[in-house]
Amino acid sequence: MKRSLLQSLLVSSLIMGMAPVYALAEVTGADQRLQSLYTSTAQLKQGQGKDRVSMFALQFLSEKSPYIVDPLGEGPQGDISHGPLYRFDGFDCTTFVETVLALSLSSSPEQFRTRMNQIRYKNAVVSYKTRNHFPSIDWIPNNIENGFVKDITGSIGGSKTKWSQTWIEKDAWFAKKGPEYVQMSREFKPTLGQLPYVAKADLLSSPEMLAKIPSGTIFHVVRPNWDLREGAGSRLDVSHMGFLIRENGVLYMVHASNGITRDGSNDEKQVKKEPLVAYVERVMMASPTTAGINILAVRKTP
Repeated sequence: MKRSLLQSLLVSSLIMGMAPVYALAEVTGADQRLQSLYTSTAQLKQGQGKDRVSMFALQFLSEKSPYIVDPLGEGPQGDISHGPLYRFDGFDCTTFVETVLALSLSSSPEQFRTRMNQIRYKNAVVSYKTRNHFPSIDWIPNNIENGFVKDITGSIGGSKTKWSQTWIEKDAWFAKKGPEYVQMSREFKPTLGQLPYVAKADLLSSPEMLAKIPSGTIFHVVRPNWDLREGAGSRLDVSHMGFLIRENGVLYMVHASNGITRDGSNDEKQVKKEPLVAYVERVMMASPTTAGINILAVRKTP
């Protein structure tokens, strides 16, 4: 039961399962908050990707923003999920990264709204079908194509860089959700997801490798051929994401945590900061299915 609960929460967070319907009253004030975020950071110049990523991520950390499973959708007119297109009162791991990334690559509320749609949806077409559900075949390649991120894993790992290869059965994943998704599922076919990663053991044994990771980068926890076909319809290859931010010489993970530990007990569900090495030792080394991390640099605004 504990394993099932952990897996279901991770899947809901990362691959954006069907979201609950949120009343509009729950996001009242989102636009005012958006405006205030830019007013308070007006001194930073547009395009300073690294500094802006850290600033916005640490802002939500300081507020102890709560963890909410799948908090966003396609708005009141959405085809499947009617949650808000953006909010700032809570995140899961994916929407935390998307929100901070959109804020850091924008200089106004209007540009933020455009960026969120570009980051979350293929070709910025807002629908559940076109949402970037899977990191290796949707989120990462589409945002590299957008010019928002660059995969720098190879430059960090060098000759020690490894590769994950996992068949993502997007058709089966949609069909598993229920009869209303079957027609949508027919538009997809299994796709090979490929991700470079730095092995977890190398992160612990190579301080020089850690030193090469720039502050303000995005990490994905790579989990090759993570077999969730019975519950989710497909194998997966990523189980978590967040930011890597360096402070006083220490590389920290800043991420929205679901609070579920390896033993099934609960921790605080909120945006957290933890040294990367401590997380690798505590979580990744205890999991036989986690392999390492993929690293993306945030690019200057195109």
